[in-house]
Amino acid sequence: MNKDKSLSLNPRPTILVVDDLPENIHGLLEALKDDYGIMVATEGMRAVELAQGPTPPDLVLLDVRMPGMDGYEVCRRLKSDPRTSGIPILFVTIVEASIEKIRGFSMGAADFITKPFDIDEVRARVKTHLELSRLRRALEGRVKRLSEYRHATDVSNIVFRTDPHGVITFVNDAFVQTYGYTREEVIGKTSRILKDPDAAPGLHRELWNTILGGAIWRGTYSNLTKSGDVIYINNTIVPILDADGSIREFISTSVNVTHLIKQEELIKEQTTDALTGLPNRVKLMQDLADAGPSILGMINIDQFKAINDFYGLRNGDKVLLEIGERLQKMSGADAQAYRIGGDLFALLSKNGGDPGRFEQLIDRIIKHLESEAIDCGEDKINIRVTAGICSGADSAYTHAALALERARIERRDYLIYTDQMQIKSHYKDNIHWSQKIRSALADGRIVPFYQPIIDNRNGKVVKYEALMRMIDEEGNVIPPSFLGVAKRTRQYTALTRTIVEQVVKALPESEGEMSINLTVEDIIDANTVSFIAEKLSQPGVGSRIVLEITESEGIESYEEVRQFVNRMKGYGCHFAIDDFGSGYSNFVHLLRLKIDYLKIDGSIIMNIIDNPDSEVIARVIVDAARRLGMRTVAEFVGSAEIQAKVVELGIDFSQGFYLGKPAPQTLGTPRHD
Repeated sequence: MNKDKSLSLNPRPTILVVDDLPENIHGLLEALKDDYGIMVATEGMRAVELAQGPTPPDLVLLDVRMPGMDGYEVCRRLKSDPRTSGIPILFVTIVEASIEKIRGFSMGAADFITKPFDIDEVRARVKTHLELSRLRRALEGRVKRLSEYRHATDVSNIVFRTDPHGVITFVNDAFVQTYGYTREEVIGKTSRILKDPDAAPGLHRELWNTILGGAIWRGTYSNLTKSGDVIYINNTIVPILDADGSIREFISTSVNVTHLIKQEELIKEQTTDALTGLPNRVKLMQDLADAGPSILGMINIDQFKAINDFYGLRNGDKVLLEIGERLQKMSGADAQAYRIGGDLFALLSKNGGDPGRFEQLIDRIIKHLESEAIDCGEDKINIRVTAGICSGADSAYTHAALALERARIERRDYLIYTDQMQIKSHYKDNIHWSQKIRSALADGRIVPFYQPIIDNRNGKVVKYEALMRMIDEEGNVIPPSFLGVAKRTRQYTALTRTIVEQVVKALPESEGEMSINLTVEDIIDANTVSFIAEKLSQPGVGSRIVLEITESEGIESYEEVRQFVNRMKGYGCHFAIDDFGSGYSNFVHLLRLKIDYLKIDGSIIMNIIDNPDSEVIARVIVDAARRLGMRTVAEFVGSAEIQAKVVELGIDFSQGFYLGKPAPQTLGTPRHD
């Protein structure tokens, strides 16, 4: 039974022996059967059918003289068919006449073996021609791949060549499509035809100095199309050298990145205050999210509405411009200035910052702004400002605003945020947010947002974490700060139950595990525990749920938690410790809970590049988890650099804004790019 060689079940080459005399076939079979698979045909038409069948041979030994269709006709048919034209054909014949051999070679025969044949010669010739055929196929494959690579490059990249003087000698299709010139219009012209006169000064001089020195140049700059439009290209220019080291030509390979540049300009426009040119509130919130622990100061112009009313809006704008310039100048290398509202500015410390030094900076700025009047032509406008300062990573914006408001009430130049300020505002907040939460629960506006979790072995999305979010009456997403109020007002367990219910309903829409966050309040609440157990007991649910418990939660009764974990594991559920590494006093207790995943705290992951201690801690956690049979998850992966380090450390999974932001719906079947 013949087997399909594409399945590699029989790696031996196959030879088709074609002869009408059984004794000749027998002789060839005896000579070749140990090394090759053998197919046999005793007449020409059958030989053609076998060769053109589903398992064609690798070589044909073909008798010339046969009744009916002779060997020459068989050869002609096989060589005229693209499916079999590449199979080497060796004629086996008693004819030694040169004219017969010439006829055979002209039809495409690879060789002649004369009867009576020498067994060793047959083996040698067969082996040689099989090897030549293999090499030919390999060469054809390489040529085909090179052609495909060239086509792919030609389609995706702009390619042109010049001589050592910059005269264009070749352009590809992408060049023609991008620049709008025909080949005839540019070949023979210098590359200066593409030059943008407004490009960065000195750039082209640096480019030519580099490539004339025999080095490769890479960079992004602007060029002009035939119609005069500006495009931006990311270009690599490679000098091609002769044997003596002299430059023969230059090859330019570039990608049109105009859309990326435009996108960057749009992002800058969206994050920049139009009047002052300072970063705006959107940029401040982004920078706060990226900065980690830092110091934020908010500076408000007192009675700015009165300035606008008395001096006019034009002078009011001049005041804002002048204050923005002074803030930027005075903050220098210590902080970044922002305009975040009509009369509200902010300063964010760089690289963490020193609280004492930052306070001195705010004090100097206030004294300077209030001591030097702002020149508005005929008017000299004196201003007063008030500031609030907050140190730390959590709720910096809210706390700085609270300190500013307290400073205004107490008529102080500035105040630094303290917990006492927060306590005074909690009572109002609790009542206000408690009502909002109750309303959101009733209206179905407590919803899960799903953040993807990546398997670092293959880069694919394999699971999601369901993060609790509240939607206000206008459809805006409320930051998760309301969760603290929910705990204080004993509404948190109701929120958990609604999230669990929605996640379970969403399971059929996706694959993989879903993580749900639990608090101690959930675990010790009998109604919530029963509710979760009932949901996990449903068919196909328990094995797809991961319940996350935060390490920093104030767990007092580990026995109660252990019983909860064991009960839920009975439904196939898995458990994770969230924010692991934020504290170590509970480590021994955590081990007894038989946890499946450790989610490494975001403060460790965010600093893993710049802080050697964070990397050491992460390595220790990964090593300990492996030894204990647990898998690890990196939280707050915010950049490609951090993700690369996470993979290097052997962390099993990754999660963070760089890999995917929380969204109101999952992406269906887990996937990745």
